[in-house]
Amino acid sequence: MAGKPPTIPQSAIMKSLPPTAERKHGIELTNTLAAIAVHALDRQDAPAILSNNVTISYQTLWQDLCCTIAALGPVVPDPDSLAAVEWTSPYHHVLLLLALEHFGVPTASYRAQEITGDFQRLFEQADFIAAATISPHAKPKTILCDAFWWEQTLSNRSAEAALNSSKPAENHRIACSSGTTGLPKFMMRSRAQSEFRFAQSQSRLELRQDSRLVLPATFAFQANYLAFISCLRAGGLSIFSGDTPVFDVLRDLAATHLIAIPMEFLALKRINFGEELPPGLKALIIGGSLSPADRTTWKKVCPTGKLIEVYATNEAGAIAEMQPDKSGKVIPGIEVEIVDDDDQPLPYGQTGHIRVRGLPCASGYLFEDRSYPERFRDGWFYPGDLAILDDATHLRLLGRDDELLNVRGFKIPAVAIEEIVNGLPEIQDCCATTVLDPLDDGAIWLGVVFSANAEFSDIQHKLKSLLPVNTDIHIYTADEIPRGPSGKIQRHKIIARLRQHIQSTAQQQP
Repeated sequence: MAGKPPTIPQSAIMKSLPPTAERKHGIELTNTLAAIAVHALDRQDAPAILSNNVTISYQTLWQDLCCTIAALGPVVPDPDSLAAVEWTSPYHHVLLLLALEHFGVPTASYRAQEITGDFQRLFEQADFIAAATISPHAKPKTILCDAFWWEQTLSNRSAEAALNSSKPAENHRIACSSGTTGLPKFMMRSRAQSEFRFAQSQSRLELRQDSRLVLPATFAFQANYLAFISCLRAGGLSIFSGDTPVFDVLRDLAATHLIAIPMEFLALKRINFGEELPPGLKALIIGGSLSPADRTTWKKVCPTGKLIEVYATNEAGAIAEMQPDKSGKVIPGIEVEIVDDDDQPLPYGQTGHIRVRGLPCASGYLFEDRSYPERFRDGWFYPGDLAILDDATHLRLLGRDDELLNVRGFKIPAVAIEEIVNGLPEIQDCCATTVLDPLDDGAIWLGVVFSANAEFSDIQHKLKSLLPVNTDIHIYTADEIPRGPSGKIQRHKIIARLRQHIQSTAQQQP
């Protein structure tokens, strides 16, 4: 490494730097780049990123960042423009995101499978695209960041000396949420909102220089991006597991932290309890909550570990830190109210719709023809969940207001049934729903993915005795339960198929 890396003249960073470094450079960087520069200076060989079995040190990360910034300089758009960046190699993706942040350009991540369809709205509005495979749209300026481009870019070792100060802009990043429908919704996140979420992530995970954070998924999951940046700032190691089974990575690399969706925990059923996970492992669950069966299995394979569960949305970030009984404490900086169907606040202890507001909350969706008043009204965001607020900071979640099963006039949370069913060892996955079709008899339809060698008749008998529902239950086998990218069940797809089945069956009857 030629010379010392530039640093940011902010009190939190400069306290870590020798006075000579401050006087020599005096270059202002974004908080994340400044932290990397400090680690590269003080801990040159410390590992920063592990991806595809290749370990990148903080020194190499800093050098490669300078090279990427130099390569983008002649082509990057003005600050507060919008850049879409394709996800291929996690390491190259990180370099592009941080380099564009240096220029004050907000970024959005996309994957190759998202080039068509609704992501075209993003590409239509983008000012700049960093593509790894093909150009997804003809309108924006596009560079092809293929293997040849990276070879040329990362060989420019004179780039570091020419680095200028960063140009932080008001906007920082575009988050994408697919929810239960699978249709993407885009939201702009300001720099202040990102900093709030980074601070919350660091407080929750308590990342340090000796942390080893495993990330099984891409930055399409915003919690992955937040945790990754928090880990970089702390000086820890971020591990992208790729196609390797995540629980194998946890054991083999002695991980200290994990970010995972509930679907990942299905693999726990196949783990030998004699092969425990690393002691003290902290697992942050995103995109939903774990079932009681998953929690029980977790305690067997990681008895000293800690599960961190939050009630969160992409639109508002983390709203409350949750307990297994679905009670939680509202996170500081977030205001929560429970309202009735007319948006009138309800007294503590009454059931109603959640609405939230605060610094980290989005104000609306981008690239849409309508304003979505069912989600954004009068400065509040409505997640679509039911809850009880016991006081200003403690709430009890009851489930999605659109996932309450209407069983002959009684409202039953679908998740309450699914947790019982998923607790059976013979079942890998399930989905509970009602159809609300005139030809249906008001029964619960239960789609089940069976484990190998499971007997259907035995399962049917077990379920009828376990489920707290006095109604008919129709059980059908499924190869898989349709889910969105975050693992949430796409119930609308199942209901559409069941309605077709019911109506087709009725037409065939004499």
